[in-house]
Amino acid sequence: MRAVPLLALILPLSLAQAQSRQGHPPSVQASNGRGTQAAAFVTVAVPAVAASSAPAVAPPSFAQVIEREVPALMKEAHIQGAAVGLIVGGKLVYAKGFGFADHAGKVPVTPDTVFIAASLAKPVASWVTMRLAEQGRVKLDAPVADVLSPWPLTKNQFDPRQITIRHLLSHTAGTTLGGYQGWLDFKELPSLEESLAGKTNGRGAVELFAPAGAKFQYSGGGYTLMQLAIERTTRRKYSDLAQELVFRPLGMKHSSVAMTPEVLAGAAQGHDDEGKPVPVRYYVEQAPSTLTTTVRDFARWMMAGMANTAGAHPLTQAQLAQLYTPAELSTPRAPEEGGYGLGHFIERLGDGSTVVGHDGRNQAGFRANFLMRPQSGDGIVFFSNARSGLALDRVVCLWKADVAKVDAATTCKK
Repeated sequence: MRAVPLLALILPLSLAQAQSRQGHPPSVQASNGRGTQAAAFVTVAVPAVAASSAPAVAPPSFAQVIEREVPALMKEAHIQGAAVGLIVGGKLVYAKGFGFADHAGKVPVTPDTVFIAASLAKPVASWVTMRLAEQGRVKLDAPVADVLSPWPLTKNQFDPRQITIRHLLSHTAGTTLGGYQGWLDFKELPSLEESLAGKTNGRGAVELFAPAGAKFQYSGGGYTLMQLAIERTTRRKYSDLAQELVFRPLGMKHSSVAMTPEVLAGAAQGHDDEGKPVPVRYYVEQAPSTLTTTVRDFARWMMAGMANTAGAHPLTQAQLAQLYTPAELSTPRAPEEGGYGLGHFIERLGDGSTVVGHDGRNQAGFRANFLMRPQSGDGIVFFSNARSGLALDRVVCLWKADVAKVDAATTCKK
């Protein structure tokens, strides 16, 4: 495939794509119905010279794997649309859309298509919290009960005064409730307090099941508790803080954690495991569950979390190191348990290098995943508008094998 410069040498250029170049991502709702061929962008970083004189730059070698695997996996798993971004050496060198963003199959996915990224909201939440801690507005290691009075969870034998925001970020607070069902009607959304107490559309209440710091258990409920603590402490909406502290400094103009009808009107539409349309769902639990973003936007965030990359860096390397360090437990960790820092899964590859990342999937019909090596500046991200997008995890596995120089046939069996 012919590489295309970052200076917007993109042909053909549709009206929706031209609008996205002016800072407006194409709306899924605004399709004129013309054409059914999926369009995509491919981007390769090149020197800023005139397009006519710029030499052709070959895409990164792993792009060939993406081009081969993604269409085949989408067909096999009934995935309506997907977007993939590849970062090499701290730069977004490849970004492409596959398939369609809408139910009708008329709006092609591009790297500027807005997707719902589900639990990729959690690493973003870790950034919001670290920035607030830097400003002295929250305390990572103080009892969260100090700012949550009355205590919003049902009291039992476990002491809530032992729980800190650091515990909540690392899923070691001893809280339950892994994920959320969401609501079909935006007007039915509960308050955070009501959600914690059990108004979760069938998922139950958040409870304490273990002493803080004793065990790792993935808990979206813990992040909801943290969101309430942040809003109580700052007297600000969490969604506004995310814009102020993360998205705006990084120029992420098409990202939000406020999953309102207005935001979702311009996002891709979800599909189930069979590729059939599913309705929109809304969540009040923003810290664990809600992120809308694009490949280009999210790549900006990923690169800001790497060492020695260009652009804004809202967090210092010392702060990032805290996010990427596995949480300590007071009891031995099970051998099969992977490491988890603050908002990030942590994995050691076959070559000894470390990758961090997160995945997400929800009832609204979306799957997302990203992994990156912060020290070398390499990473991959994909978004899909189908729950069956889980099949695209194979591409992430192949990327891990590629960067670690290990046998993909052994490590990424179908």
